[in-house]
Amino acid sequence: MIRFHPPCIRTVAIGPVAFGAMAGVLAVAATSAAAAAPDSLACEGAFGKDTAHAKLVEAFGKSNVAVLEIDGERGVKVKASVVYPDESRRRVYVLWHDEKLRRHPATIRVDFRSGWHTVHGLHVGTELAEVEKVNGKTFKLTGFDWELGGRVSNWQGGALAKIPGGCELRFGFNPWADAPEVARDKVSGEKEFLSTDPNMRATKPTVSEIIISYPE
Repeated sequence: MIRFHPPCIRTVAIGPVAFGAMAGVLAVAATSAAAAAPDSLACEGAFGKDTAHAKLVEAFGKSNVAVLEIDGERGVKVKASVVYPDESRRRVYVLWHDEKLRRHPATIRVDFRSGWHTVHGLHVGTELAEVEKVNGKTFKLTGFDWELGGRVSNWQGGALAKIPGGCELRFGFNPWADAPEVARDKVSGEKEFLSTDPNMRATKPTVSEIIISYPE
């Protein structure tokens, strides 16, 4: 049996000045790490139903929120408020019901590069089976390989259908890059499929998009 012998550790006394300086460095490092890590994408606070562009600026800073033209549903160009536009892991797109005054959020979404997660700990890269487990029920999603493909269409009354804050939570899924073509073909197109469909499972889908939406 191999035994691990810990190295000899020598204790060194640190004076109050040195200790204070070290504590300061550690505090700054901890603050920087927290600032760099995306947080929970929830239907409250900066992303609540009463948010507006001005509130995003207040929450994230003027330099971290921009108004950009992006692709909306079905390729239509729309103006959106974009949080952290220059940082792919932290970027959040906010589209408005009132696009002119940039208030009353319609959808809040992050894409496949994102490091944000939902209040349930789900995130980009989470497997379909894990999402089903958190939902507590089989759910429906659209077939792949079209503009709105791979998106959850109905939680079937599961836990993810009841999100606090008056919003709806949806995920977009992408199939595994090496998914069997036969299975992928059978779960593609503008139709709904159950998350338990054997061909859907065979494609090993993972979350590629997180979408929060608010009814008008």
